[in-house]
Amino acid sequence: MSISRYCAELLEAASKYHVRYGDRLANHLPMVLIALDKMGASHKQMRRAFHRSVPHLERPQFLPPAPHIAIADCRNREALFPSALRYYELQVKQHGIAECLRRELPPLLPAMATAAFHPLIRTAYGVDARHQEEVAAGLAYWNLEYRALPASGERTSAHAGEILPRLAERYPLISLAPGNIADHMFSVTQQRGWLDTPIQPEQLGLQDIARVAIAAYLGTGDFTLLHGVTGCHALRLLLPHCPEPETALRYFWAGLAIAYLSTGPKDIRAAAETPEPPDWKEIRKRACRSDDDHQIKLSYSCLQEFEHYDLEDYRYAAARALAR
Repeated sequence: MSISRYCAELLEAASKYHVRYGDRLANHLPMVLIALDKMGASHKQMRRAFHRSVPHLERPQFLPPAPHIAIADCRNREALFPSALRYYELQVKQHGIAECLRRELPPLLPAMATAAFHPLIRTAYGVDARHQEEVAAGLAYWNLEYRALPASGERTSAHAGEILPRLAERYPLISLAPGNIADHMFSVTQQRGWLDTPIQPEQLGLQDIARVAIAAYLGTGDFTLLHGVTGCHALRLLLPHCPEPETALRYFWAGLAIAYLSTGPKDIRAAAETPEPPDWKEIRKRACRSDDDHQIKLSYSCLQEFEHYDLEDYRYAAARALAR
C-alpha cells in the first residue's frame, strides 16, 4: 500500500531539509511521516510530527550539482551531496525503483551498517512508500555516509544465535572512541584481533538475523540495538532488489555483531515475565500519539515484522518502548 496524498504533501515539504543535521545526526522526519501514515495517524498527528521536527533540521544552501562527477567520487563529500542526489533522482526516474536498486545497491552494500543503519532504513522507507524521491534521498545519504566496517569473512559452525554471546566472551570490554553510535561501531573494528575473529555462521538466513536482532534488543533494551530491529525490517524490504541477497545478509550480520559489541557489550538476558502487552490496535494508537521518533519507527517496524514472522517478541518490544 502506498502512502496517502497528505503524507506525500508533507514529504514534499520535508524534502527541503538535509538528510542529516548537527553532528551527523539522521533526519528522521520523512521516515516518521511514512510510519505514522501507514499506522493510521490522523492529519493532525502527522502535522504535529512535522512541526516538532523542523526547528532542529537544516536547510543548507548547496551549490548546484557538479557535472560529470562519478557517483563513487561523491562519497563522504558534503559539497557533492547535490550531485549524488541528482544522480540517484535521475536513475530512479529513468529506471523505476526496482531496477534502480538492482543497479545501485551492490556498490553500497559494504557500507550496509554505516551511520547506524540509517541510510539503509531511509532507502527502505522510500521503497515501502513507493516514493521515488525518498528512495533517491536514501541512496544519496548512503553514499554521503559511506563507511565500510571491516570484519572477517571466515565462517564458523556456530549458529547465528550463539555468535553474539561468544563475541561478548572474547571482547568483554570494548574501548570506544567518543562520538555517536557510528563512531562507537567503528571503534569495535579497531580492536586487537578483530579482523581475525570469525563472526559469520555457515548458514545464515534473514529470519536468523531477525530473531537475533529482536532477542538482543529485548534482552538488553539498548538504544543502539533498537536500530538492529528497524534495520532488519529495512533489510527485508530491500533484499528482493539485491542481485546477490546473501552478500547483503552477510554485510548486515557483520554490522549487527559490531553494533552489539559497541554496547559494551551488554549481557543479553532472557526476557523476564511481563504483563501481557496491549494488542496491535492499541500499540498503533499509542505510537501515533508519541512525540518520540524512535518509538514511532520501532513500533512500525515491529508491527511489520510481526506480520511477517508471527513472533510475539515484536509486540512486547513495541509495547515496552512505548511505555518509556
